Amino acid sequence: MSRTALYCSVASVVVLTMTPVLAYRGTPRRSTERTLVIVTPHNEQIREEFSSGFIRWHEREYGEAVSVAWNTPGGTTEIRRMLIAQYESAMRHNQPVGGDADILFGGGSYEYETLSRPLKVVVDGSEHQTTILQPCDWLTPQALDEIYGHNAVDGRPIYDAKLHWFGVALSSFGIVSNTQQCAEHSVEVPDRWADLADPRFFEAVALVNPAQSGSVATAFETILQRLGWKRGWQVLRRAAANSNQITASSSVTPTTVADGESWTGIAIDFYGRYEVQSLSDEAVRTGIATIDRLSFCTPKGESVVDADPVAILRGAPNPELAKRFVQFCLSMEGQMLWQLPHGEGDLCGYPRPRQYSLRRMPARRAAYDCCKECFMDQINPFEDQAPLVSDRNFRSFVAPLFVPLAMTHTDLLREAWHAIITHPSYPKGGAVVSAEDVTDPVLKDWLTAFDALPMVAGPGGTSLDMGDPAALSAVRNGWLKGQFAGENLWQGREQPTTMLRRQFNAFFERQYQHVIDSAHAEHDRAR
Repeated sequence: MSRTALYCSVASVVVLTMTPVLAYRGTPRRSTERTLVIVTPHNEQIREEFSSGFIRWHEREYGEAVSVAWNTPGGTTEIRRMLIAQYESAMRHNQPVGGDADILFGGGSYEYETLSRPLKVVVDGSEHQTTILQPCDWLTPQALDEIYGHNAVDGRPIYDAKLHWFGVALSSFGIVSNTQQCAEHSVEVPDRWADLADPRFFEAVALVNPAQSGSVATAFETILQRLGWKRGWQVLRRAAANSNQITASSSVTPTTVADGESWTGIAIDFYGRYEVQSLSDEAVRTGIATIDRLSFCTPKGESVVDADPVAILRGAPNPELAKRFVQFCLSMEGQMLWQLPHGEGDLCGYPRPRQYSLRRMPARRAAYDCCKECFMDQINPFEDQAPLVSDRNFRSFVAPLFVPLAMTHTDLLREAWHAIITHPSYPKGGAVVSAEDVTDPVLKDWLTAFDALPMVAGPGGTSLDMGDPAALSAVRNGWLKGQFAGENLWQGREQPTTMLRRQFNAFFERQYQHVIDSAHAEHDRAR
């Protein structure tokens, strides 16, 4: 079984349960030990280094042996949904909120912002509300200034101003590529998002479902923000049409590309760099010289840096231990685990990760001032920043559009795309070709249909164009938030989000089928 298949098999099991998955290695814990339970989307390598690092640090600082249990139910988006359901259920049944878990660790800042907002339910006419994340008011402004300095990177906050969550690492997004596959198929290694739209990558791109991974949703949002709404969707749709798989986990893409199952794909930086390092370490262990077959790059000026936070869950059974874990993650010792090479002993005055080089960017500015020469990656995210002036409405439609556009009718999408790129008048080369770039009337019609975004009904018989960014706020408020209730746009018992999804599904099916039917007709005429 390939590594990709193995990971997918495991993921299909763990998403079914919120029961903690123990990942602590070493001496079995004694019944008197306290156990910190952490919910996380992080991979095994991060879990191993932070559990063993925290255990060492805690015993040294507090003279107490503790253990760590990990709960790995899926990606950050899935975790958010599970937590919301759990806390809403507790409030509806008049029970204390919280559960077995103490900490939420890892994932993009967007999901943490959502979990920081008040969660409200109405029971017997009375409103109950809470937040899922517990503010850490013991972190003073002076302490935060020492840890972070200015609370921004690329124009985004590194920690929550109301102290619900704190960035412990920084992530960016890029492209991981199998250089051998690219060379064998005479295609350049991608270094821009638009390169993933190259027809030569047909059935060779690996993507992840943004509805299941908050980090990937942020990556897709970044593409839309950096390239623009129209151009961004052209690139994402073509990348999806070029894909040979769209998985549920962001950790799968680098292994898929390394194994040659796909030639390239969108990846979170640390997953890409870790897989590059893993292949290099394997070559050293085996003594077999291998050509570097995997590369990772961040498209210059087209990505963004995002905080990867930690937070304490409200109702944590071990609040003191949870507080100490946050302190450890923000300490210089915890920060060094992200970038020091693995091995025994100390480096730059700090304990090294024992088994795995994590190759992530620390969130603490001081780490780059004192220890950058020891880091595996000579990258400073606080230098050469490119602040992103974003439209917050974009994020709301990443998953609602991508899923029907790329996943509900995947076969139709690929068939329509194949018809387009094999049309005799389709321009050669890797550039993104749109209807405006061609003169052949048939190909122009196909590209127009292929790139179209749906129209959505508005109040009083109006229509809102999803291709126009100016219309997104009205669609978001009216359909996603239900403010068009009473406008007779949906039946009283129907959920507007469900109705909108059905409209999108039907629209994209019609568009792709139009291209396919026209291509068949062209083929029949040519016979």
